[in-house]
Order: sequence, then C-alpha cells, then structure tokens
Amino acid sequence: MEAYILEKNGGLENLKLITLTTPTVKAGEVLIQTKSIGINPIDIQVRSSKDILGMITGGIFPEHIILGWDVAGIVEQVGEGVVAFKPGDEVYGLVNMPGLGSTYATQVVAQADQLTFKPENLSFTSAGATPMSAMTAYQAVVTLADIQKGEKVLIHAASGGVGHFAVQFAKDRGAYVIGTASGKNEEFVRSLGVDEFLDYTESPFETKVSDVDVVIDTINSVEHVLRSISVIKKGGRLVYLQPHFAEALSAKLEESAVNGLGVFVNSSGKVLTEISNLIKAGKVTPKITLVFEFDQLPDAQAAVESGRATGKIAVVAK
Repeated sequence: MEAYILEKNGGLENLKLITLTTPTVKAGEVLIQTKSIGINPIDIQVRSSKDILGMITGGIFPEHIILGWDVAGIVEQVGEGVVAFKPGDEVYGLVNMPGLGSTYATQVVAQADQLTFKPENLSFTSAGATPMSAMTAYQAVVTLADIQKGEKVLIHAASGGVGHFAVQFAKDRGAYVIGTASGKNEEFVRSLGVDEFLDYTESPFETKVSDVDVVIDTINSVEHVLRSISVIKKGGRLVYLQPHFAEALSAKLEESAVNGLGVFVNSSGKVLTEISNLIKAGKVTPKITLVFEFDQLPDAQAAVESGRATGKIAVVAK
C-alpha cells in the first residue's frame, strides 16, 4: 500500500509518500480499501508538535507514524469475530481516536465497532471528510449541551468543519441559531439555516448578542472562550473544543454561573450511525468545498492550515 509517513514533527515537507506492506487484520478488525480521507485541524497540530503527537498516542511511537483519522472506503477483509461487515461493504468512520488512526494510506485497518455503513445518499468523497467534524459537533450540540427546542444558541466559526455541522444539528433540534464567521462566508453560513449571522470582523460579537442559552465555541483561544462566557445567561452552557482550557476558564465560569464543558471526540461507530440516520433523512449535509488527489495530500493539509477554508476538505485515494 501507499501511505504518508511523518518523518519528524514540523512542516509539510516532513510528510513523505512511501510504499509499505499492507497491514495484517486482527480479530475484531476490518481492512478498508480507501476511497476518501478527511483532513482536520488536529492533523496539522499533531504533525507540527511532538508534544501533541505524544498526547494523542500516549507516548507510544511506532516505526512508521501515519497521520489521519477520517476514512471512507470498501471493506476488503474482516478479522475473526467480525459479523457486522463483509467484503464489499461501503463503510466510513473515525479511526482510533485517541491514538494513531493511520488513514493517510490507500489501505486502512480499523476496529469494526468504530465504523458504520456509508449512507447511500452520501458520496465516498463526502463520507471520508465527515466523521471527526460531525462527531465533534454532535457531541457538543447533542451529548454535552443537550440543546432543546427554542433555545438561543451562538455557534462560532459557523462556516468551519465543526461549526457547519453544529449549526445543522442545532437547527434539527429546534434551536434559534446565531452563527459567526467573516463577511465573505455569510452566504455559506446562511445556507446552513442560521437565524442570525454575525460578521466577527465588523465588531466584537459580545456587543451584538447577549443572554444566550448555549455557546459552541470552536476557536482555539482562551481569550475568545472567556469572551463567550460573558454572553451566556446564568445557568447556561458553554461547550468548547479545547478541553485543556478547563483550568483557565474555571474562575470565570463559576463567577458567571455558567456550566462549561470541553469536547474531546472519541471513535464510535454507534455515534456515527446516529449521524448517518440524520444524513439519510436529509436533515444534515456535509459541505465539501475542496477536493484533492491522494498525491496532493500535503496541499490539502496546507489548505486546512490556512484557516480560510469553509466546510470540509477531502482527499480522494487512487
């Protein structure tokens, strides 16, 4: 198989495409012929930082470090004890998070319970870019915030990978949704169904909104999350995507009588199946805005790293 290995932490030049032996399938595992791969901000963070790589892997570094966690493809082989899938099935999933998913490859091994069937109304390209962002958003909106009908919800970076899914999940639950993004992305964000759009480049969001029930803050900034707390009503909920912010936020959360919850997504075929049901029902649609070929995968990482992309970026395998 072909795979991108990380030679050392640092820039894009450290991603090297090489040929490796196809991995062996063990009990409970599935071998997937890769059709599409999703690129996420964590991919860049792990590539860039040995500390984050160590945190994700628990300090265990294999001979070949292969990044990537999102994958969609066709089952080639199943291990002993796997009854849910058979060769030829079309599947997708978030592989081995936390840990190394090793999906930057033309063949991927995954635990069967981390996969689910690809919805028929979802292309392989879209499916490969869906799991991590959609599952993070689902955990934020449904599992942790438990957003209810009629609640007022502010979602930051509503044009982003996690944000655009969060908007759709919140609207499906009947919330009144306010989405922030830059003005150039207003049309995209409004197409998701937001009730209000805020251009964060025009004025600070806290001067435009107050007394919200829930904030979903996807921004990697303690200062930004602290500002979010200021617009939440007493007894409201804050969900943020950087769990390690907890200590820095605790005093402000207590002072404001706001419940703060950090998200760290974990692989789960069961959760992805719930999302698949919403996709099949037409209630949630992944928005894929850029597609790269497998030999352009470093360019796909660069596009995510720029922070200017909307929706999701996918890489299609050979």
